[in-house]
Amino acid sequence: MSRRIRRIAAWVTGAVIVGGLALVGVGVWQVLAPGTATASGPERRVVERVAEQLPAAPAAPPTRLEIPALDFEAPVATMSSEGQSILNPPTASDAYWLSDFGKPGVGTDNTVYVIGHASADQRAVFDPLVDRAAGRSSVLPGDEIIVRTETGAVVYEVVSTERREQSALAEWELLWSNVPGRLVLITCLFDATGSTVSDNVVVFARQQESSAEAVPST
Repeated sequence: MSRRIRRIAAWVTGAVIVGGLALVGVGVWQVLAPGTATASGPERRVVERVAEQLPAAPAAPPTRLEIPALDFEAPVATMSSEGQSILNPPTASDAYWLSDFGKPGVGTDNTVYVIGHASADQRAVFDPLVDRAAGRSSVLPGDEIIVRTETGAVVYEVVSTERREQSALAEWELLWSNVPGRLVLITCLFDATGSTVSDNVVVFARQQESSAEAVPST
């Protein structure tokens, strides 16, 4: 694992001190915010699959993320890890694409990473992606994720989800490996009361063959 990957990985583990710098983790937003948290995940719905209905799109920066089974949509902004000592999504309402890695679409050369905050009071972008009562991701294997880009839309199918201790995320080689055609979503899992960030939730998805050539599953 390269130094840059280790630095980024340390950031997503949570609040960690590395070389005297505080690296703020994904999901640590308004931990002490007032209000009553919703413990369960969002309602799921039955939807038609769209992978075969959409034409292939050349690799391009993402602008929007959709998960039809959860009736979830969110804007995707861009952030770079280069030259950053504190990596923290600047807003809670947007998901963020890490521009130092792959772009979604045909011709991509790396994993596509999209990260976002979860919150204590259900006001952050990736709150619907976690089911606190069940202690897992609300996104399930088989779900389609649509990534809208500047050139069209790219469809991914979720192949697995993981719940990992924050301290273990930095050394997780699978997470940081270069896999063209793979999408990874990362956020944090608060407990059912909304008071404590315990683990990270990671979603692995594979770009569908209708949009690109097949890629290895995780």
